[in-house]
Amino acid sequence: MGAPDDPERKLLAAALRGDAAAAAGLMRTIADPVWTACRRVTADDAEAEATFREVMASIRERHFARLEGYDGRAPVRVYLALVVRDLLAERVVRLLALDAARGWLAFQGFFADDMRRIIARLLPGGQHQLNREDAYQAVCEALLKNDLQRLRAYSGRGSPAGFVLQVIENLVIDHVRTVLPRRRVPAAVERLAALDQAIFRLIYWERLPPDPPVLLPRVPRGDLAPTLAEVSQAIARVRLAVPVGYLAASDSQTVDLSVADNAGLAAGAEEFAVPTPEDEVMGAEAAAVLEQALATLRAALPRLSAQEQLYLKLALAGHPAREIAALAGLPVETVHRLGQQVKRHLRQEIGGDEAVQSWKLSVQ
Repeated sequence: MGAPDDPERKLLAAALRGDAAAAAGLMRTIADPVWTACRRVTADDAEAEATFREVMASIRERHFARLEGYDGRAPVRVYLALVVRDLLAERVVRLLALDAARGWLAFQGFFADDMRRIIARLLPGGQHQLNREDAYQAVCEALLKNDLQRLRAYSGRGSPAGFVLQVIENLVIDHVRTVLPRRRVPAAVERLAALDQAIFRLIYWERLPPDPPVLLPRVPRGDLAPTLAEVSQAIARVRLAVPVGYLAASDSQTVDLSVADNAGLAAGAEEFAVPTPEDEVMGAEAAAVLEQALATLRAALPRLSAQEQLYLKLALAGHPAREIAALAGLPVETVHRLGQQVKRHLRQEIGGDEAVQSWKLSVQ
């Protein structure tokens, strides 16, 4: 939650209540960061000033209606940055429709860094430097094709920035398929359900953080879309199934993208949840720490009894004690005792391990 004594939070709350003085103060407070954002994505001062006036008017419109979704979980400036990002993205999309040449210049100024970030995630490593440059040019050519048809397809629903980034990512995926070999799913993962295999590809091959809200929009849609809880359970099952040392032994810095074949890329693209660069850095660091801790856990598993291993797998998959009792054919009281026993054994086995200690610190 944001700090309750955050002066910007208090200003926003008062402005939303209709306080004219607070509204004026809020506009003064946000002017500098909004100007910086506008100047960064415009060609000159005159265009920046026109864009700045347009964005500020949009923020103030209908008593700050665009800021009504603020829930206090982040500083006001962070939430504002997301709002300004979408307003500037809307401007880019409008320019593309009205003046393709100006729109394309605005598009490159706004999305070039995001394009290179997506390409770097899907083509990591020094050996792919030339492939990354080729991918950038290929994506630009595809976007320009048919008078920017792909970008003009935005319907006005959902996040415009999310829509454009999804279009870019789809094109990057298409290009990466032409330059990278396909990889095989480990046998233990191949025996899991389709959802688990999709989660495996997203985490291990596309390098997405093991965070259910990030993964959910990327999971292929079947007859029934999975829930956050089901994605979370799938992550736990995949972690236990992946062979020990999988990344160290088999990571050749290539990415298989076959999971995208059935992803329904056109449908729902406008609701795509776009992680910020900061989210991706934090997610990658957290994933690396978690991966080390899980490797330590997998190494300790063979030292647990078969009954303890079964309990741990079911518990990590999200099953409560009563369900574990039914699945394992044990009394509920026995399952509770088994849980305490497993925790005690794991504390003895891995509690002092450096990787586990790092993970515990990272989630506190």
